[in-house]
Amino acid sequence: FSNCDPGSGGSVTFTFGADGRTYYALFQSSLVDGCGQVRSLTLKTGKASVRGSTLVFTPTAGTYKSVNGCRPDLTGLWKFKPGDLKPVSLRWQLDDNQLRLIDPDGEASGVYSRR
Repeated sequence: FSNCDPGSGGSVTFTFGADGRTYYALFQSSLVDGCGQVRSLTLKTGKASVRGSTLVFTPTAGTYKSVNGCRPDLTGLWKFKPGDLKPVSLRWQLDDNQLRLIDPDGEASGVYSRR
């Protein structure tokens, strides 16, 4: 987290266990003029279930970490409160034997491979 190259971008990772346990990670980084690098890492754990072509991730715990050179008050590590952990529904499909997850608005999607 602290040794990432400067620039803007991000990544999303899902890890699915055979028992339905699911790990979610979202890394975001922005290079802000006059401010420097602003980074955040969201980690959530929970359960995943499948209903037809919809995958529902129901988080049960999570943290948010931020490093912000312009706003030191926004630098730190916070735990999500139960009310902040809302279920997320994603469409899923198989593309060439790889899992593709698509956000509810159809604006973002990603292909995930098996490990």
